[in-house]
Amino acid sequence: MNKRLQPSILTFALTAALLLSTSASAEEPREENNFFNGTDLTGWTGEMEFWSVKDGVIVGHSDKKIPNNKFLWSKVEVGDFYLSLDVRMPADDRNAGIQFRSRPADTPNMQAVGYQADMGKGFWGRLYHEHGRGKLDWTDEGEKAVNPGQWNRYEILAVGHRIWTAINGKLSVALDDPKGELRGQIALQIHSGQAQTVEYKIDKLVHNPKVELAGLNAQQLLEKAK
Repeated sequence: MNKRLQPSILTFALTAALLLSTSASAEEPREENNFFNGTDLTGWTGEMEFWSVKDGVIVGHSDKKIPNNKFLWSKVEVGDFYLSLDVRMPADDRNAGIQFRSRPADTPNMQAVGYQADMGKGFWGRLYHEHGRGKLDWTDEGEKAVNPGQWNRYEILAVGHRIWTAINGKLSVALDDPKGELRGQIALQIHSGQAQTVEYKIDKLVHNPKVELAGLNAQQLLEKAK
């Protein structure tokens, strides 16, 4: 028998190895029940004068200039996870974002260090590393999928060192980042600058998720991760 593997067998072996390396846990997917109760901000911390809940939506708001970024921190820690939520920015020229696998910086106003799924004109769908490495995946795929000023579905999938995001069902980020954090918190942001409002409607948070997003299976997502 030829000791050299046939191409199809080699491809299968490599794919299987990648799939195994992507799964950081053998646990079953588990939806988090203590993330957001839909009524108030129990389980969240931050400068609460900027945050409220209205009709099941988390609202970040300031009617005057904001001196520095404001973050609303969930006490739930995530490792491998899937998060889906609807977001809306009535003024699309503002900036906001969703922190994940992040931690509060040692500052009075709880600035963030870690991954951010970015939002706002010129930023939609991009992956940023707040107070760290800066721009990580900076394409306009998410921007093309956004409905400005309307509700947009934002999805984040992080398994091992691989991260994917999607906006309105269109893949925005696909990144293999061996330098990145593997655990941390989720936080919602309103950016420094002009008066603004940003709305976050939480759908669900799942720990140990299946590797699937935007109609793509695990193998297809792994092939796209840079």
